Amino acid sequence: MIITSLDNGKLVACRKLADKKYRRKEGRYLVEGERLVADAIRHGAKVTNIFVKESVADKFATSYPDADVVADRAFDTLCDTVTTQGIVVVVEQAELPLAAPCGNSLVLDGLQDPGNVGTLIRTAAACGFTDVYAVGSVDLYSPKVLRSAMSAHFCVKLHQSDDIEAVFGVLDGALKVCADMGGKNVFDVKFDGKVALIVGNEGNGISDFTRRNADITVALPMANNFESLNASVAGSVVMYQIFAGKGN
Repeated sequence: MIITSLDNGKLVACRKLADKKYRRKEGRYLVEGERLVADAIRHGAKVTNIFVKESVADKFATSYPDADVVADRAFDTLCDTVTTQGIVVVVEQAELPLAAPCGNSLVLDGLQDPGNVGTLIRTAAACGFTDVYAVGSVDLYSPKVLRSAMSAHFCVKLHQSDDIEAVFGVLDGALKVCADMGGKNVFDVKFDGKVALIVGNEGNGISDFTRRNADITVALPMANNFESLNASVAGSVVMYQIFAGKGN
């Protein structure tokens, strides 16, 4: 049976997941697009609902035989993108309570740009970081963050908090490295043991608490009198230096 009504209960609940507070309350989020959906399932994400667009339903019939087929007009109301790929799923958040990282970790200290956050999560996964802690940052499960991260959500452990002190508490034993102007040249630093890299807000940089409690502050050398780089670029360069410094 094809779902045609905009007032269908499943669709109403799905649309509500566009709201950050509702996502947090329900512990669920939307994944949109053929590749992201396939990656979510491949990595064992718990999918609770699958919706496919009527006009392309045949394309997904074999891979997702239990999907709900939704009339095109109704389906488009579920999507964050203008041009959809015809598939949306609801996934339960695998977000964990604050706990010590298993390996290297990334701390997002007040980042607000979804593109930056998604890129940093993606780089963290590529560099073998095991945990990402978002403190006072944009919601890790917003559609734009998910698209920018390109499936990295399913490769690292995600933690969200508004308490930077609590996050530092679980990082005990890790070298807390702060990326900020005026720090030591990152290429002169040797990284041993477990490392927690803290990247600060796009405009204001790291918080005062982080500045006071980090073990070391590192910076990137720059030519032509440049003082800073985009947060995701700078954070990614430092993560790769940490990754390379461990013999990878």
